[in-house]
Amino acid sequence: MPIAVSACLLGEPCRFDGESRPCEAVLRLRATHELVGVCPETLGGLPVPRTPREIVATERALRVVDADGGDATDAFLAGAAKTTELVRERGCTLAVLKAKSPSCGNGFVYDGTFSGALVPGYGVAARALREAGVRVVDEAQFAACLKAGEARHPGCAPAVLATTSAECPSLGTERLVLRPLTSDDIDDVFAYCSDPAVGPDAGWAPHRTREDARMFVEVIASGPHVFGIFEKVSAGEDAGVSVGAEGPCIGSIGLIRDPQRRNVDCLMLGYALARSAWGRGYMTEAVREVLRYGFEELGLGMVTCTHYVFNDRSRRVIEKSGFVHEGTLHGMEATPDGLMRDAEAYYLTRERWSRLQGAVGA
Repeated sequence: MPIAVSACLLGEPCRFDGESRPCEAVLRLRATHELVGVCPETLGGLPVPRTPREIVATERALRVVDADGGDATDAFLAGAAKTTELVRERGCTLAVLKAKSPSCGNGFVYDGTFSGALVPGYGVAARALREAGVRVVDEAQFAACLKAGEARHPGCAPAVLATTSAECPSLGTERLVLRPLTSDDIDDVFAYCSDPAVGPDAGWAPHRTREDARMFVEVIASGPHVFGIFEKVSAGEDAGVSVGAEGPCIGSIGLIRDPQRRNVDCLMLGYALARSAWGRGYMTEAVREVLRYGFEELGLGMVTCTHYVFNDRSRRVIEKSGFVHEGTLHGMEATPDGLMRDAEAYYLTRERWSRLQGAVGA
């Protein structure tokens, strides 16, 4: 997976002051990943060193100036365009950019008064990359994701870098194992996905053949951050079953792109559970762990979710998990019966999730 990185984080002396800001969390990836260094400001034709510049936060139209009011907006836009072109050519879907920079800032930038004040916002290149569908994080956010993943899964590859489900770690709860599906799980998946009570409520037709299940496991569920749900076997060593072993697959859960939103910091929660496992709180348990994974290990800003208006079981899971109802999507899509259905839409921000975790732990 090629990763775009602000060149100053790789140790190149290309900052406005002629210095660099090497980031150890990024540099450690050199042995395993292709790092594509970018400096939008030099790509825009600005020299090193150069006059410091900031985005004027009080204006709706983009303007990048120096302390004397000199305008450098055109150079920043040119650099952003060349950065986006390079990142696309190299196939990068993730960029780790320098925090607070007028080019690379992600979430906060200096406000244009040259007083050291920060305001919510994005650098010019960060805006262009996000618009192009590239996920952008700054070095602090990236390091936090790596730290959270290492604490939970020592020695495993960071989840934030995963491009397939096989590259994702296995997750665990008190009663469940959540892990990437493999071809060995196809028969289990067919067993619950062929039940007409399961698929239609989640928006897909019941599996008619084992080939349907194979397609789901090997194609649909092979994307990153999609997991099978397995019940932990409770029998002990004296029963001939090792503690912590898993039973058959009883469902799936994952975080995928939300087709309703153009927000690279947002993923959508989706899930399905075998009818034999209903009414035991399993899905609420699985959702809470996947939300933790999304906010801590992926550094997401928001997770969304929808359910058809008739699906009260899903509604209860979503509400128990802390999501906020934001409205009805009328005629959102056709269900397997061919009818256009309304869906209820929900969202959960990272800030709200963190507050809820603090309230639980208090």
